[in-house]
Amino acid sequence: MFVFIWCGDEILEKRKLIKKLEKNLGIKKLKNQINAISGMFAFLVIAGLYAIYLNHSGVWLSYGILIFAVSMVILALFMSYRIKLQVRLNEIKKDYRECVVTPYAREFFEEGDFSKKGGPTEREIIATNMFSDTKEYKYTSCNELKGVHKGVRFSNCDVFEDCEINDAHVRGRFFVFDIDTKNINPVVFTSSSAPIIDCQNHNVHLINPKNEVISRMFRVYAFDEKEANTLLTTNMVDKLRQLVGLQLGKIVRICFAHGKIYMYFTTESNTYEEVFTKKHDVEKELDKIRDKFTVVGKIIDIL
Repeated sequence: MFVFIWCGDEILEKRKLIKKLEKNLGIKKLKNQINAISGMFAFLVIAGLYAIYLNHSGVWLSYGILIFAVSMVILALFMSYRIKLQVRLNEIKKDYRECVVTPYAREFFEEGDFSKKGGPTEREIIATNMFSDTKEYKYTSCNELKGVHKGVRFSNCDVFEDCEINDAHVRGRFFVFDIDTKNINPVVFTSSSAPIIDCQNHNVHLINPKNEVISRMFRVYAFDEKEANTLLTTNMVDKLRQLVGLQLGKIVRICFAHGKIYMYFTTESNTYEEVFTKKHDVEKELDKIRDKFTVVGKIIDIL
């Protein structure tokens, strides 16, 4: 019974949010006005023809024609207004991230917030030791989502990697979780399909982990090989296998640093769309965004 009531409250809150967003966007209101005028169009045509049909002889015929003529004049005015509304609807292009993602982030997460221009700097991205840091590589970020979820503070953004050598352009989702780890120095895991990290800091180097499962699934980088192997408890190995099992992207990178866990996986496009137009439906878009938000919870559950 409690679950039913809770689910009902959640649905009610979602409906309130949908109505609020639809009002702010103004698209549904325009669609409703256009549909109402289209309905009126059909009504006036039928009413005019029916008037002529009922008054098909003598003076009554003139009366029927008059009704039809008045109906057509009103119809012309309505259609002129409908055309103007349709033009306005076709031209509407709202900021998807500010109008939909930001308010939903504030509803979905504790202390939730979203900024399309936010995200870590290039220096902060490289500092995770998950990316090559030679001069050929450039990194940018955007679409920062942050908050507290399931008791864990997190941030998430889109990171773009550009390499001048082979003209490669890679994008993905980058996460930071405030989850303490026992190791002090960073230990980095990259999926076996990931390129080798080209790092100017020679203290970060490839190691051969003692755990055979890990050696098959990942390339492992660390400052201290002993510290890395100490981190790889049975429980940690199981967590890493579960993270890979989520099949979030072709390339997965995970870094355990003192007090932080970083994760990155590649994507084919930006996490969120940029423009909201008449082709979008608020409820369907919220469901899409929710699916992307819930990835945060899935990773936290495993970690």
